Amino acid sequence: MEDTLAQVKSPKDTARSDNSLEQTIGQDVSAITHTFIKIILKETDDIVLFENPSETVPRDSEEAAAVISANERYEYLTKGKGRNRRTTNSETQTVDCLYKSRAVNTDRIKQENIGTFVSNYEMFDTYEDLARSTQSLEVSDETKIVVTTYAREGEDDLGQFLNTSANFRHSAMIIQRLLAGNVFREKQKRFRNMYLPDPLAMDVKYHYTLEKLWSYQWIALSGYAVTSFSWCETNRDILAVGYGLFYLEPNQEQPDDGYVCIWSIKNPVNPERKFKFNAPVTALAFSPFYPQMLAVGLYDGSLEIRDFTDEYGTLITSTDRENSLGFESIWQINWLPGEGIFSEYGQLLTISVDGRIMKYSFTSGPYLSGIQLLRLSRVEGVVEGLPIAKKKDLMEAYRHPQALCLRIHPLRHHIYFVGTDEGCLHTCSLNYPQHHVAVCQVHKGSVYSIEYSPWSPKIFLTCGSDWCIRVWVEGIFKPVIELSSGFNAVNCAFWSPIHATIIASCSRDRVELWDIRRKTLKPASTHTFDSAPLTKIKFSKCGRSLIVGTADGTVHVCALENMPFPPHFQYIELQKAIYGAISGDLFDQVKSLGHLGYPTEKKKRPTSGST
Repeated sequence: MEDTLAQVKSPKDTARSDNSLEQTIGQDVSAITHTFIKIILKETDDIVLFENPSETVPRDSEEAAAVISANERYEYLTKGKGRNRRTTNSETQTVDCLYKSRAVNTDRIKQENIGTFVSNYEMFDTYEDLARSTQSLEVSDETKIVVTTYAREGEDDLGQFLNTSANFRHSAMIIQRLLAGNVFREKQKRFRNMYLPDPLAMDVKYHYTLEKLWSYQWIALSGYAVTSFSWCETNRDILAVGYGLFYLEPNQEQPDDGYVCIWSIKNPVNPERKFKFNAPVTALAFSPFYPQMLAVGLYDGSLEIRDFTDEYGTLITSTDRENSLGFESIWQINWLPGEGIFSEYGQLLTISVDGRIMKYSFTSGPYLSGIQLLRLSRVEGVVEGLPIAKKKDLMEAYRHPQALCLRIHPLRHHIYFVGTDEGCLHTCSLNYPQHHVAVCQVHKGSVYSIEYSPWSPKIFLTCGSDWCIRVWVEGIFKPVIELSSGFNAVNCAFWSPIHATIIASCSRDRVELWDIRRKTLKPASTHTFDSAPLTKIKFSKCGRSLIVGTADGTVHVCALENMPFPPHFQYIELQKAIYGAISGDLFDQVKSLGHLGYPTEKKKRPTSGST
């Protein structure tokens, strides 16, 4: 680097004369040489303010394999399947921080007295595992304990013994009832009508509330729809539920078999009887003559009678598949008084999807004896009832209508009614087989339910796929009341057993409560459930609860709260409600029929608190 020189002039030189200039210059030469300053500039060390090193390596280098493996694991833990990791909450021990020396202060050793219980079953399983997997235990480097097990000759496997022991399973069922009572005791009391509404209360409100008490669910029934209900005739705590096929949904796997579960309110958690069948269950009916007998109708047209008191559901009798006429689904079963030498067991009346009406009787052999009373044919021409246009192409394609519902007349027991998919109600008689007595058009679509009023043998309701519930009076071919609130088919409808003017109905997405004494334009209340589509409903025997079945195998047991008090004269209230809903010629026709209620000696008024 090039040096830089600087010259500094003294102030005294200005006062000197010109004659002494040369002398002055000569004298100051040495002084001027000492006033030069030499400055040297050199390069210093680098100061790093920011550095961003490269994190990539060449693929052909030695570190490439480790980097690729680390990148793949990072993707797996952040974006791949590895990001879903199970976490558990567990306790751990940490080292205590000692603020003083160990000689001065230490943690106090905690002592506790702990007791435990070990059953014979746990001891047996423990020694069984030790005998299979362990021959010795190492206590220290020099000490070992040899494990020796002893077995008694002729001793059976304890687990197999418990699985086949009827007494053990019966005891387990009793224990389950006791444990369930700790949780559902108050709700069981409500179902048993131990909490009745106070008729003298000052703040009574009629909201027609449906309050869920509990739900019957079993994990093995996932994918099976609730298709039928039946209450035991002598024990009103026992409910038989049939599981099978109800809705034909597109792109949905349909079950090939079915179940029947016997539920009791004493054990709402697990069914006390479980019977499996080779076909979906479509109909159930407890026998009124022998309450332990349960009639089961199947999707393949079979009919079986089983004894549900037996744990395995002993088959009492069934139809012969090789010689039976019926091969289509049995949709409803009704018990009839028996005839002949086996009259004490009764008879069964069934309807099927192919339009057959069959009557079965018990025999001395293993099979039921069945005869075909009638096979329905398509209705041609104009019939009494609702005026609708017939579809000729439908009649030509299907000669026999589907029989969907069955009801026996409450007084004339030889008369029964059958509803079909063409909306007709066929009146038939057991005394005149092979033909029907009368036919009436009651709906513009399929008829799903026929129910007589508990307070009148001449007033009944029907519901169907045309979104309507219609109330009819025998002898009048025009509905006196028509109820409709939506655009879904009404699967079933029932009269309340304790209130003459209340009707409960079920569609795919809701349960509706109607009170025809108050209003008929819309239901008194509507209730929905956060579950699968609804299939069936049914009142309890006492009338203060309602059971609701769904398409995913769940049965909801609901209590009817904030309901009107049952009137003392039930038929009079029903008559007033009907008279208030009609007018004109229809009123005159109903009025001309006179008294429509039951004869006094044949119908007694049940109490609302009966169980």
